[in-house]
Amino acid sequence: MSKTFLNPIETISSVIDMGITRGREKSSIKILISGFMAGMFISLACIGFLIAQTFDFPFSKFLGASIFPIGLMLCVFTGTSLFTGNSLLSLSFFTKDITLFQLVRNLILVWIGNFLGSIFVAFISFYSGTFLLQNIQEVVLNACISKINISFIEGIFSGFLCNLLVAIGIVMALSATDAIGKLFACWFPIMLFVLSGYQHVVANMYIFSIGKFLCPSYLPILKTITNYLFPVTIGNFLSGGVFLPIIFYILYVDKK
Repeated sequence: MSKTFLNPIETISSVIDMGITRGREKSSIKILISGFMAGMFISLACIGFLIAQTFDFPFSKFLGASIFPIGLMLCVFTGTSLFTGNSLLSLSFFTKDITLFQLVRNLILVWIGNFLGSIFVAFISFYSGTFLLQNIQEVVLNACISKINISFIEGIFSGFLCNLLVAIGIVMALSATDAIGKLFACWFPIMLFVLSGYQHVVANMYIFSIGKFLCPSYLPILKTITNYLFPVTIGNFLSGGVFLPIIFYILYVDKK
């Protein structure tokens, strides 16, 4: 009987292998495209999440949180790259399988690709008529307002908690050996972070982008990046790219 999931040591080995494959990718265009597609997938999930908030019943927030994990599912099954998930490449750097340059290059290109994919879906969804109704426009603008009202420090800490769950979801998906296992591995941690209201930089990229289309005079682009996306990026990386990789390295890699 085949195994339905890998043990922790086997799983962390898979995480390292993922880091080697992605970190050693020589084509910048491929990395950008991979990030672009992942940005699109998270943005499409964001649309479902935002639409769910327009439903007038007590469990609309939970419904939205249940829909959003589809974005990560699409990324996992297509092998595309999210900044949050690719933060785990730090583990391959700790094992000296990739260089610091390869790690930083991948994360920067993936971040840019994620942002471009988010803007693209915002453009398409805006002109598709998805946001014509007043109630969905109010949901989007309220989401933007709630995100710009958090402080720089809150953005870092909320981003930390978010990617603690997202990165664990990636690890769980790598541990599963069948499709159903990978689906559930994506669903539970992502549902929890969305329900808790933590900040995910790629999701925020889309929400700010569609907010800009709906209200062009609102949210200056440079200020949005420096004041709102930057702290969340830091928080996301601190958990997915520093905290968890160090823990995994100590527990499952270091032989001392």
